[in-house]
Amino acid sequence: MENTKWKTLYRAGAVAPLITLVLYSSQFIILIFGDPFPTTIEGWFALFQRNKLLGLWYLNALDIVSFALLGIMFLALYVALRRVSPSWPVIAAYFALLGAVVFIVPRALTLAVLPLSDLHAAATTEAQRTMYLTAGETLSYVSTATPQTLGFLFMAVAGLIISVVILRSQSFGKSAALSKAVGYVGIVGFVVTLANYTSWILALSIAAMLMPINGLLWLLWWIMISVGLFKLAKVTSDEETDSTVG
Repeated sequence: MENTKWKTLYRAGAVAPLITLVLYSSQFIILIFGDPFPTTIEGWFALFQRNKLLGLWYLNALDIVSFALLGIMFLALYVALRRVSPSWPVIAAYFALLGAVVFIVPRALTLAVLPLSDLHAAATTEAQRTMYLTAGETLSYVSTATPQTLGFLFMAVAGLIISVVILRSQSFGKSAALSKAVGYVGIVGFVVTLANYTSWILALSIAAMLMPINGLLWLLWWIMISVGLFKLAKVTSDEETDSTVG
């Protein structure tokens, strides 16, 4: 059967959000128990000279991996749902991949802070040190909230579309109950996400309250999506076995 061709993608899509969950959890733990978070470019340079790995962790370099993995998850969801709704999963996949690119590019550019810190440490004149500090500050502006927020917003739009499709399909992971859970959690979570980023402009106090709710709902949605994709991978493997035996 044609569906059996996609079992590897289903498995990859199922594993992707779990790895992302581990990466985000590790970043959160390190931020709580690690060194104080740098607030100036001089502080970033000092951190990289002291501990490059911790500096990359604080710079959220793992977000590059996380967003790339989420792109795989959305591709698997497109394949899983394309027969249920031919158009909307394509639109969702487009927004997800667009969000990944918009987020990853400025985040990757900020990694140039690492070699700049080495150049700053090796500088022999005040003019050279000032030049590298200025370059580092310029890079910090590249990763301001605007491009990253757009990346998250595009990903949230993709998740909202997929959640509605799954809710209407009632067959995600061959389970109506799972479809309802994924649909409702996703719709609420991604609407809260959109409200969260809107409130950053209109009401910062509301944004502070919505952010943890938003984060928890995303994590829960990833887990349920992973369960559904694993079930689809198992079903396709069973179908392949049956067709071989037959």
